[in-house]
Amino acid sequence: MEYKVEIGGKVITLFHDNMDESINVDDLTKIDSSNLYGEAVTISAAMNRIGLLKAELESHLAESKLDLRIFEADFVAKKRKEAANNGNQFTLRVGNEDVKIKQTEKALEKSFENDPDWIKLKKQYITLERNFNRLDSLYWSCQSKDKKLSNITNSVTPEEFANELVEGKFNGITIKK
Repeated sequence: MEYKVEIGGKVITLFHDNMDESINVDDLTKIDSSNLYGEAVTISAAMNRIGLLKAELESHLAESKLDLRIFEADFVAKKRKEAANNGNQFTLRVGNEDVKIKQTEKALEKSFENDPDWIKLKKQYITLERNFNRLDSLYWSCQSKDKKLSNITNSVTPEEFANELVEGKFNGITIKK
C-alpha cells in the first residue's frame, strides 16, 4: 500500500507490504507469550500500519464534515433567498406536505435536518466517524501493547533476543531469521 505525502513542495511516497484484508484485533492486541521477541519487533510496524490507515480515514472524515457544512450553508442560503422573495417565509417539506416557516435564525439553523440529501450525508459522516473511532481504539491498544513489550524485553541482550526469536507471522508481519 502506498501513501503520498506532500512536504515543502516535495511528494514523499510511503509504502509497506500489503496488509491482510482482515485483522483479528484480539490477536493484534494480545501479547503472545510464546514469542515475546517476535511480538516486540513487529508491534511497531503494525502500529504504523494502523496509524497510516487512521490518518487516511481521518482525512475522509474531515472531507465528509466539510461536505456537510457546505450543504448546510448552501441550503440555508437558498432558504434565505426564498424567504426574501416570499414575505420573509420559506417552505420546508415535512412528511408529505409543504409547510411555510417564518424566517428566523433559529428556524434556519435546523432547516436542513429533515432534508433527505442532508440525512444521507450525515449518515455517511456518522459511519466514517464510527470507523475512525474503531481504528483509533485499535491504535491506542497497540500502543499499550508496545509499551508493555518494551518493559518486558528491556533488559534482554541482543544475543538472547536473536536466539529466542521465533520465525512466523506476528502482528501481521512475517519474521524470518
